[in-house]
Amino acid sequence: MASTSIWKDDFPVFSSHAHPKLCYLDSAATCLTPKRVATAMYDYQCYSHANSHKGLYNLSANATELVEKSRSKIAAFLNTPVKSELVFTSGTTESINIVANCFVAPKMSAHANIVISSAEHHANILPWQKICQAHHAQLRIAPLTLAGVVDIKALSALLDENTIILAISHVSNVLGGFNPVDKICQQAQKKGIAVLVDGAQAVAHGNVNLTEIGCDFYTFSAHKLYGPTGCGVLYAKGEHLTHMPPYTLGGGIINKVSFEETSFVNSPLKFEPGSHNVIGIVGLIAAIDYLNDISWGEITHHMSDISAYLHHELAQLHFIKPLLKHNCDDQLLPSLISFQVEGVHAHDVASLLDSENIAVRVGHHCAQPLHKLYDVSASVRVSLGIYNSYKDIDRLIVALNNVYQLLAIRELE
Repeated sequence: MASTSIWKDDFPVFSSHAHPKLCYLDSAATCLTPKRVATAMYDYQCYSHANSHKGLYNLSANATELVEKSRSKIAAFLNTPVKSELVFTSGTTESINIVANCFVAPKMSAHANIVISSAEHHANILPWQKICQAHHAQLRIAPLTLAGVVDIKALSALLDENTIILAISHVSNVLGGFNPVDKICQQAQKKGIAVLVDGAQAVAHGNVNLTEIGCDFYTFSAHKLYGPTGCGVLYAKGEHLTHMPPYTLGGGIINKVSFEETSFVNSPLKFEPGSHNVIGIVGLIAAIDYLNDISWGEITHHMSDISAYLHHELAQLHFIKPLLKHNCDDQLLPSLISFQVEGVHAHDVASLLDSENIAVRVGHHCAQPLHKLYDVSASVRVSLGIYNSYKDIDRLIVALNNVYQLLAIRELE
């Protein structure tokens, strides 16, 4: 019984001199940072900082080695054998834009189309929308099943010889369900179509195996994995990286420059101009090491336990209207849930919860089209992390009852 989290003390934000009463239920937006990650970043910045890939002196050489060893660790984390297929970016948003502008845009025409799903984050809608509008091409939208995941049969019918890319989320940041991305990639590969998988919401759950998934591109951000903001990773098959032009131009990516022409170095450095965000990379690796040391088996067990408790307890409240109803008897339930409180605006819910030191996300969660599909303008989203426990969920339930009693029932009176 997860009445407490054995890892909560690893997170200084909950300490007595910080926010001891904080009930943090917004991990889908960003995970909190364990002390081990912050310490690794502090030690690097204080004692080892230098500009990687540029200096010949020892401090710079060590920074270069650190960055390149980090690629190997991330390759192991994603179960992909080739570290040169991993590009460091500022996060998932930039990674998707790199693929959109450097891989897709050069292939576009008025006859082309791009396929996404109804459940995509704005970061996986806007770049494709812009490119399609620029070329008078089609942006095709794959529907969802009643279970809130992509309808594979309907998706397959949208894919044809003019489809340039299929861009799909691994896990919805609103509904929480895992799309069967391996089967989706198989469908696309039969038709010779490249697939990008937005893994921002999936990586904190572990077991990402790119070899099994078989996608062409995969993206994620460090801060969704208990690491720092401003750092992310783009996986891309080497054959694509070789033919893609660099996205941002600047120092560190050139082989030779004259006023007449420029030639570039090979990937992945071709996509990493300027100075590497070494401290962000240090934080990402520290976060991966921290989670590996806990073990993904323990993490999965804990998250499954508290997720089941969350869904069960919310289901007892008659005034909670989830966007997507789940069967609480299911063995694997999402670690997030988006809902409305009957008779109370989502923003009012969040304000009252905040007054009791309970942090949740409200609004459209950067997924307006999905909310429109469910005929709501805003929802409350509760999302869990390894620091959460039954106690946090119990506090939420009491607070939601108070919100309903204070606002909805009073309004009816």
